[in-house]
Amino acid sequence: MYKITEHPILQTPDSQTVKFTFDGQTIKGQLGQTIAAALHQAGHPVHSHSLQGRNRSLECGIGKCGACEMLVDGEVKRICIARVDGINTVNEIPKDYRPTSSDYKKEEPNKVYRTSVVIIGAGPAGLATREILNEHGIDNLVIDNNDKIGGQFLMQTHQFFFFEKEKKFGGMRGFDIAETLAGEDREGIFLNSTVWDILDGGRVAVKNILTQEIYYIDTEHLVVATGAVPFMPAFENDDVPGVYTAAVVQKMMNSEFTLLGKKVLTIGAGNIGYLTSYQLMQAGAEVTAIVEAMPHEGGFPVQANRVRRLGIPIILNHLLIKAIPNEDRSGIIGAVVAECKDFKAIPGTEKIITGIDAINICTGLVPDDQLLIKGKEIFGRKVYGAGDAIRIGEGTSAVLRGKQVAYEVMEEMDVRFEHNEYLRISKEYIDSQQHPIRVLENPVVPDKERSKQKGFVLIDCLHGFACNPCEFACPHGAITKTSTSTVPDINFSKCIGCMDCVYQCPGLAIFGYNLKKDWLFLPIEYSTQANQEVYLVDNNGQILGDGIIEKILKKPNKTDIARVKSLTIHGEALTDVRGFIVKDNYPDKLALQQSESISDSPTYICHCDDISMDEILETIGDRKFISVDEIKHTTRLGMGACRGKRCIKRLKTALAGSEISIVGDATPRGPLSNQIGMGELYPRNISEDITIVSNKGKTRIIKTDALIAGGGIGGSALFRYLAEAGKKPTLINYGRGASWRNIAGGRPNFSMPELSDIARQNLEIFKELQEIRNIDYLPIDYITFAHDENMYKALEKSMAWSDAEMINPAEFKSRVSEFINPDLRKSYLSALVTHECWQATPGRVVDLIRLLGIEKGGEVMEDCKLIDVKKTGNIYIALVQNHEKEYIEYQTPVFINALGPEGDQFAHKLGIETGIFPVKHQAFITRRLPMMGINGIPLPMMIDRKNHKGFSAVYGQQLAETGQIIGCASPATDAKESSKNLKINSQDFIEISSEVFVNWIPELSSIGFQAIWAGYYVEPRMIIDPDLGLFIGLRGQGFMLGQHLAKLYVDKLLGLQVPKYFERLQLSGDGLLEKAFK
Repeated sequence: MYKITEHPILQTPDSQTVKFTFDGQTIKGQLGQTIAAALHQAGHPVHSHSLQGRNRSLECGIGKCGACEMLVDGEVKRICIARVDGINTVNEIPKDYRPTSSDYKKEEPNKVYRTSVVIIGAGPAGLATREILNEHGIDNLVIDNNDKIGGQFLMQTHQFFFFEKEKKFGGMRGFDIAETLAGEDREGIFLNSTVWDILDGGRVAVKNILTQEIYYIDTEHLVVATGAVPFMPAFENDDVPGVYTAAVVQKMMNSEFTLLGKKVLTIGAGNIGYLTSYQLMQAGAEVTAIVEAMPHEGGFPVQANRVRRLGIPIILNHLLIKAIPNEDRSGIIGAVVAECKDFKAIPGTEKIITGIDAINICTGLVPDDQLLIKGKEIFGRKVYGAGDAIRIGEGTSAVLRGKQVAYEVMEEMDVRFEHNEYLRISKEYIDSQQHPIRVLENPVVPDKERSKQKGFVLIDCLHGFACNPCEFACPHGAITKTSTSTVPDINFSKCIGCMDCVYQCPGLAIFGYNLKKDWLFLPIEYSTQANQEVYLVDNNGQILGDGIIEKILKKPNKTDIARVKSLTIHGEALTDVRGFIVKDNYPDKLALQQSESISDSPTYICHCDDISMDEILETIGDRKFISVDEIKHTTRLGMGACRGKRCIKRLKTALAGSEISIVGDATPRGPLSNQIGMGELYPRNISEDITIVSNKGKTRIIKTDALIAGGGIGGSALFRYLAEAGKKPTLINYGRGASWRNIAGGRPNFSMPELSDIARQNLEIFKELQEIRNIDYLPIDYITFAHDENMYKALEKSMAWSDAEMINPAEFKSRVSEFINPDLRKSYLSALVTHECWQATPGRVVDLIRLLGIEKGGEVMEDCKLIDVKKTGNIYIALVQNHEKEYIEYQTPVFINALGPEGDQFAHKLGIETGIFPVKHQAFITRRLPMMGINGIPLPMMIDRKNHKGFSAVYGQQLAETGQIIGCASPATDAKESSKNLKINSQDFIEISSEVFVNWIPELSSIGFQAIWAGYYVEPRMIIDPDLGLFIGLRGQGFMLGQHLAKLYVDKLLGLQVPKYFERLQLSGDGLLEKAFK
């Protein structure tokens, strides 16, 4: 564990020294440094102990597990992300730790932001999404738990591959790409913020880990660009300090300037293994070897070559099976590897690698997709994955996918953009994922005459992949690359030997030669000096000859060129040289010692709760498969701080190839960070503080006499009557609710006389409206069938306050329809014919009601969404987003909540608990038909209230305007259909509707559905309360009752006399609860 004071690529920090105490010792750190880095540099790698007392150190390095949790000034913090700034004391959390109470911020409002798009992750993918959205004026916020933008780009010191038509990112280093993507304006990027959950309604829950502030963001679209977490395979002693994943190694090395070891063994010969090994060498470490379980190397060949040229051996077909700890288990001194086949160690082939103090695990990445999985449940198609969160790939792919996502967001938002640009980006994204394809066996060399004339370069890039910075590097146009599947082509007649391309190749795969002077021009990204004697080597690190460094040519991008004079190789043979190793640094040949024992302690799959492989196998027993949930609830595997993100994958990999299958995956559970205290979530006593993030300018303030939220038939009628009373009301409406979806029938037939009275008064309003303008009003009858004695008695009782008569089955054909099924006498005792019923077209009714209000001075704001409402004194303040996506703050003394299914949500914001909930009711309509009622009139409304197959009623009528039959069915159990998705039809509804209607009229069996849809009834009671501003819970009866109830509401509001029963409709009343004829 060493502090890095010099680096060939990165600028080492020179910040203020700070001090804190750990275990009675004074520890020095640098301002802005993590506590983990300070402790490691001071020689303290042990941060915690497992349940069984095993030493634990860093595991993820990014705050997503609990391995490094310590007490920092008495508070539990994860020291891999917690800073040394302003701290005094750091201690291990004792086993008998007892928490103390914290201050609850009850009197401070919750901070809530509103924006169109939230991007989680300020890495390459997230920043690329933001760049495109900003270019198109789409407001957004970016959330990242790091203190700097860039994500994994900050951990990379190499130049990046890009294939571009115009040079932008190709050849840039990761941290520079991040800066370019972010631009100069960083507004809207929230750093040091971790998303700990995604809540109902599209609310993203966030905590600032520096200020400890909890805040929320309401958004319509969510982009998850959370990257990936490193995968650590299970092996013996895999959590001993000294065993680290590449992510930890890179973060500590390239961000915290801390080397976790000087002699490192890398596991995994892929791009991550190559790059981290090269970076370790840059930082001053020695990489003993790279061990790979596969029979061949992975990754990009140019990345492998740069490592081999350093003399680092790559050992194939070997598996790491054990880390050898030192005596106190505070570090490692060696590793046991074995030959393997299909990732299984071959007994008897074990060997020991000694002389190491760290193991760098580079065995792949796992998408950090928990927020994406949760987001899909809440946002549906409005959640998007970008970068490694959906597919592990290079930084190039992350940037391109991020841009592609931005276009997908805009397409969903119906924002216009250049579609050809989207297609171009999409093609580049696909191309960027292409694995290198061998095109050439050897580099193209100039002919003998050209090679003797002057300097030239060889491009040892023999595989086609998405990279072309060399094209832009040549000032003479000597290099071309036509596609991602080709290799660079060099025109030696144009090449003058300037060597500009040598230092601009991201793969360090271009080499310069001057055969006349025995000069080599070799790219270097590590510290070396002129006049050093070197071995000249090929791509495998094999010594070809001797040379001396004559000069280091410094370059602006920090990939310098070493001009090396060959002392022993001359002429054409010089072109076999690809690099050099300083003679004093040439590595000794790796010696592998035989090992007799490969195991003397358990292998722990779960580090959080100390769950061993032996314990898991004992639980599984003879079973061939077992679910993740069974494993969790029998062993606690996956129930620790990492929530199964690490250990479930480790278990599946460990059992791969066995006869045991693990079914399922860990379910993302909120909070997704256990850095959230219960006290921090204690309810606040004051309204939320909402900040609008919008490119539409400042929020306008408008004062109005009255504001009605909800433009259904009830809200529209309130609007009309308030306007006619001389008020200047504003009606805001968003979407089309149940008033537009109902089946257009009204009746006075209720089991409660008060409701019947309201319905009859409502009928008079319909007649009045028809006199003003056609609403397709038509008087009709309702036919309610009595399927048993109880229903018969209820119908008979209702006749006391209804204009109704009872008919027997023999009269059905003459009183209902000539097409009626004669066998209905077997199903029904009789039927009640209720007069004074009606039908009308709902849309025409609502439209006319609003027009009447507008004529009296009211204003309708359509496609206008209520965001928030609060009350200050006697004034309501309502935040609204209009059709143009502008935000308006309405101030009014009268606010009426007529929001139907959303009514409870906004009542809650005012401290009112209504208890209402939406219940899905489905409906259908057929094609146009001739009139099927008696004497050529439409079929009356027919109702069967038998509780049958999960439904309490099936009903429908024929529309006079079109001849279509429209019908509905009510669920028997409201809870089963509560808040169900309206866009999904159920087979049960389709079948019960078909059954009942075909049984009524057999001829309908040949008629198809033209459309099936659904709407919400709001249950379980009506709340019509002017004192509380509530007009909600109409239970699907708004068409029958809503207009007269609105008139009574306005009368009460104005101090006029209303019937005594109106009190029962207030929140404190019983709601005039209809049960028999609901």
